[in-house]
Amino acid sequence: MKSVLPRLIREPLLHFLLLGALIFVVAGRARRIGSGAGDKIVVTQSQIESLVVGFSRTWMRPPTQAEMRGLVDDYIREEVLYREAKAMGLDQDDFIVRRRMRQKLEFLSEDLVAKAVQPTEQELESYLQQHTNTYRTEPSFTFEHIFFDREKNGASAEKKLQDTLLRLNRKDGTAMHVETLGDTFLLPARFEKLSAGETARLFGEYFAKQVATVETGRWVGPLESSYGLHLVRVDEFIPGILPPLGKVREPVLRDLLNERRKQQLDAQYARLRARYTVVVEPLEATKVAEVR
Repeated sequence: MKSVLPRLIREPLLHFLLLGALIFVVAGRARRIGSGAGDKIVVTQSQIESLVVGFSRTWMRPPTQAEMRGLVDDYIREEVLYREAKAMGLDQDDFIVRRRMRQKLEFLSEDLVAKAVQPTEQELESYLQQHTNTYRTEPSFTFEHIFFDREKNGASAEKKLQDTLLRLNRKDGTAMHVETLGDTFLLPARFEKLSAGETARLFGEYFAKQVATVETGRWVGPLESSYGLHLVRVDEFIPGILPPLGKVREPVLRDLLNERRKQQLDAQYARLRARYTVVVEPLEATKVAEVR
């Protein structure tokens, strides 16, 4: 017997079993100490109502008694497993769990921000005046144009354009039929109150910027578009204006609330972050190069 005991003491398997038992006892005791009243699960009336609402939205009808018992049992099962997993530390170092908890906290914070006092009319008007470029209407143009195709006319395109320009600006030029001049073009020869953005979309940004500088009532050119050369006569130019608050109240209110929401969330995060001492270890040079 004496010879057997030393061999058992030196046996690695025995050491492993004893260590496992010790870890199990310590973990169980730590969980009991840390949980306190956490062993009690209370399914409140509001939680039951939430289960009913979720079921009804999915199946378009309220649950039966059997289904309701199943919902409650599933909720209790989920709560038990959640608490056990958390007690075992399974929520640690899990990217998905961390991201979900962050999102939930941010959603709760946004709910609190949404309940903040609504801005006054004076605050809305002030916000509108501070962001005039956001709400100002686009300028628009009523114009005619004559197209000259460089690929078709080659080097003579500009001479042909200049000859046509001289004829149009003579006293008898108003009697000329614009549709018969220049080269065939897919777009119409005349546009009524075409916005600057739509002009840029159809002809290109450079053409739209040129049209904005043209004197009204007179043919000018060449103006270059993404297609080629044009003669243009602007009949009406309507500058962009800042509409009154009553016309844009809804987007101004939405944008102001969004800005305030972001500011308050950032401020809340700054307060929370101030509780922590943050240490960021430098990345190794080789790892930085890999990230790039």
